[in-house]
Amino acid sequence: MKKWINKRNISIFIIIVLSILFIYFILPISIPLITALVIALALNPLVNKLTHKIKSRKWSVTIIYTLLLTITGFVIFLFLTKLIDQIVLFIKDLPNKINILITVIEQYNDKMKAILPDEMAVTINKELQNFVASLRDSIANYLSVENITEVVSSLPGFIISLVVFLVALFLFMLEIPNIHKFIKQHLYPSTYHEIYKIYNKIGHSIIGMISATIVLSFITWLFTYVGLLIIGVDSAFIISLFIWFIDILPIVGATGFTIPWAIYAYIVGDPTLGIQLIILSVILLVQRKILEPKIFGTGVGLSPLPTLISMFIGLKLLGFIGFFIGPLFLIVIKTILESGLIKTDFKI
Repeated sequence: MKKWINKRNISIFIIIVLSILFIYFILPISIPLITALVIALALNPLVNKLTHKIKSRKWSVTIIYTLLLTITGFVIFLFLTKLIDQIVLFIKDLPNKINILITVIEQYNDKMKAILPDEMAVTINKELQNFVASLRDSIANYLSVENITEVVSSLPGFIISLVVFLVALFLFMLEIPNIHKFIKQHLYPSTYHEIYKIYNKIGHSIIGMISATIVLSFITWLFTYVGLLIIGVDSAFIISLFIWFIDILPIVGATGFTIPWAIYAYIVGDPTLGIQLIILSVILLVQRKILEPKIFGTGVGLSPLPTLISMFIGLKLLGFIGFFIGPLFLIVIKTILESGLIKTDFKI
């Protein structure tokens, strides 16, 4: 125990504590800047290659930055156009779906009256009516003027954050060599090489995890969207996006939506749709189990339990964004431990 308590390890402990405080207090308000830095680091190899060819980092950054904004803006424009059309269709069809559900509930209520005792049938009928009323109220509240006003009022803050992100991204892309020189000047060569190795490992792990998640999520969304189109579901695009979002969540997965939907289809008297959704659920589950190990591989090396714990703690500490930052922080800690920077072979 005494061997473990030394100047170096105490310094490392202080750095870890300061890092945790930074993550808790500073990180939530620095997301645009940190996102810009991460993207700039990811694009830096491409910038370096282009700089080697045209001999000007300024022009390299300008060209790549312009292409990135143009392609991203075009994709977002197409996405939002399609999304708005699908939302309008979904909202128009929503009252019809609720009316169908009410009709089915009334039919089941008549059957229950014939089978169950009067008091039990009345109690169940009241609960069903309360459920339908609660569903209507929830939808009405969600689409209320107050909520829409709140969304609109948050737009100025979002625009400011977006502008800060865009400006910071360009400047980070331009200044990465200077940042690198500054850090190198304030570190001993041995320390610099040790930190650089850790940085490379963390960078590869994080980029690998993000890339694998994007690829796997895109495949899941594609399977879902094509499946819903084949089935002939209205608003297939927006529903597939919603299922894709649920699929990102741990434990729940895409089947956490498609299976209850299949049960709902059976209840409202559409067994064909129910069977089709069950088949789609099986396909999504099988492709996930087959592709996930192959896509993720062993590059990241995080087991499910620590990943789930890091997601939960991140969610509680930082909100929704912490859900994604938790596993990234876990990767950093794991890489530092594996590098031997912090010795863990001690006993108490």
